[in-house]
Amino acid sequence: MFAELPGVKLYYEDEGEGEPVVLIAGIGANHRFWKGMVPFLKGYRVITLDNRGVGETEYKGEIQIDIMADDVIHLLDYLHICKAHIVGWSMGSQISQSLAIRYPKRLQSLTLVSSYQFRPHRSAYFMYWMSKAAAEGRCTMDEVNMFLNAFCFPESTFEAFAKKGIVMPVPKHPEDPAEVYKQMISMDNFDSTERTKDITAPSLVIHGAMDIMVEPIKGRAIGNSIPNCKYIELPGEGHTIAPAVYVEYLKKHLRDNAIGPETQ
Repeated sequence: MFAELPGVKLYYEDEGEGEPVVLIAGIGANHRFWKGMVPFLKGYRVITLDNRGVGETEYKGEIQIDIMADDVIHLLDYLHICKAHIVGWSMGSQISQSLAIRYPKRLQSLTLVSSYQFRPHRSAYFMYWMSKAAAEGRCTMDEVNMFLNAFCFPESTFEAFAKKGIVMPVPKHPEDPAEVYKQMISMDNFDSTERTKDITAPSLVIHGAMDIMVEPIKGRAIGNSIPNCKYIELPGEGHTIAPAVYVEYLKKHLRDNAIGPETQ
């Protein structure tokens, strides 16, 4: 479905009934990133979307973290949703932080997965040059996605593929490299270090203990900075964490911070 919003024709999917949960994906990922999570959230109204630069969303103007957060607010207005549970992964966690900082009254709860206040310098270093090279046609998005897989998944994942005699696949339909590069720049321009202390939404931060894209110290830093935040570090997990691994923590967080009749 499409929503005609200010400056953007935003593609979204709206499934189920119950309290609204908005799932926001990371760089180069469209709404299908959450296809494994949606079935776990029966009993909720689950909303996924294509951020600017990916999927079927069409936009005018810029790609910036705050602008993509504004798109989410405009979508909630379009859907007549007053408050929602917000879940963001990686770049989506930056968008979610922007929402929590700038629109606190619109969040019922906040969940940040593989999150950080600012882009780690090592991953920014390689991602900047890889995405720039792809945008300029000097490498393919398949090659970019291979590098991303290497940084997003732990050794155990590659070992499992090797035992099957296959290598980890890359997306069959990669996104436009020029648009992914714009998303990457938006991430580099975002820094919430001095602002996460002001987040008031009930917050949960989930991080993989084997994350080399964003080392766990970054997840702990954001967890420690948000008042009354619960931090969970998952042994053996990398930057991309399978929904089945953490969905029970998420659902408990949603239950513990259920929307009351007065805010529905």
